Amino acid sequence: MRAAATGAALLALAVTTACGTSTRPAHPSSTPTSTPSSSPPASVRPSFAVSDVSFVSMQRGWVLGSGQLLTTDDGALSWTALPAPPAGVTHLRFATSSDGYAWSTDGALWLTTDGAASWQPGELGQVLSLETASGWVWAIAGPQPYPDVWRAPVGSTAWTNLGLTPDRSATLTVHGPTAYVVGQEGAGPIPPSVEVYTGTQAGLHQAVPCPTSLPVPYAELGASTDGSLVLVCDVQGQSAEYDLAYVSTDGGSSWTAITAPPVWSNGVTAITGKRFSWNSNVLVSSGGAWAVALAGPSGGFSLVGFETDQQGVALAANGTLWITRDGGSTWSRVSFAG
Repeated sequence: MRAAATGAALLALAVTTACGTSTRPAHPSSTPTSTPSSSPPASVRPSFAVSDVSFVSMQRGWVLGSGQLLTTDDGALSWTALPAPPAGVTHLRFATSSDGYAWSTDGALWLTTDGAASWQPGELGQVLSLETASGWVWAIAGPQPYPDVWRAPVGSTAWTNLGLTPDRSATLTVHGPTAYVVGQEGAGPIPPSVEVYTGTQAGLHQAVPCPTSLPVPYAELGASTDGSLVLVCDVQGQSAEYDLAYVSTDGGSSWTAITAPPVWSNGVTAITGKRFSWNSNVLVSSGGAWAVALAGPSGGFSLVGFETDQQGVALAANGTLWITRDGGSTWSRVSFAG
């Protein structure tokens, strides 16, 4: 299954869950019996390859990869190695300079409240996607094909189960106090849909405008820095593969058709006045035709996200990281050399 990612104001990146065939779980928690000890920081390995990235401001960010965790305080101009993260983790999100989360999809969730000096069990297992904004952390977690949606205050392990995802797989996108969980097409077929969660409110089930007469196996949702939403429906069943795209300025209550990317999308995001889609390349549109903003290496890109209307990052599947400081007009490859 394709992985999708999307960005919001503080690089809130959504990841598509993988499809599975297991039965519905009673509870997805998987609590480790021991806490990993922190080892001293080491120098950055020459072959360092990024598996995930998280920023909480234009200056402060972290990258995870090759068994190392690095941090920057100057917007990716220089990097400092931190103590080794918990073994085996491949994903991370930081909510503040102190509070962060690390996990692998087949392992446990870990939480730090001291800026990665130490880690403790996060009290969830099989985390498929996790995002944080406005003092909340949201997760899709549990054995597939029926994981649950979870929410907790940042820095807490007091998770609230919000119920099942809308369908057998789903993507998670957050912006401000609102989380969007898009369920992909199910058997029948069941058309894609979205559950909208705001603060402590229960999820609001809303339809998305993907066509119901043709298969739409994937629906990519992205949140802009201004709070608007971009949706790409991957339509199949025609002689040529094509997408349909829409934008919403009212939280998904209504949608307006826009020009779709010319190739299938692995994910979408937006800033004020621009929309981005990625697959083999990062594409950009200011409302009309799409153009290549960043040509991809072999394997293309796995995620794109923006901290502000000016600064964002693009992570290639081969572990290279790119940064833009002018709203995606130009991109520079990030160096991790000491």
